[in-house]
Amino acid sequence: MTRALTLKRIRFGEFLIERQVLSEGQLLDCLAVHWESGCRVGDAACERGYAGRLVVERAAREYQSLHTIYV
Repeated sequence: MTRALTLKRIRFGEFLIERQVLSEGQLLDCLAVHWESGCRVGDAACERGYAGRLVVERAAREYQSLHTIYV
């Protein structure tokens, strides 16, 4: 029996959690800042001190290079 593969779009914040850059609580805090000010989630993570700028930039490059995620 073969299982059909489905594609799932993943948001950058979820990607940061999967890569253990942020915790779920930290992401929620960053999202609140994002919704309030319009800044990017990664910028909020840096401003809050949850992650260093280089770590977020490296994760962003990796995220942007993703084409397909199989689940």
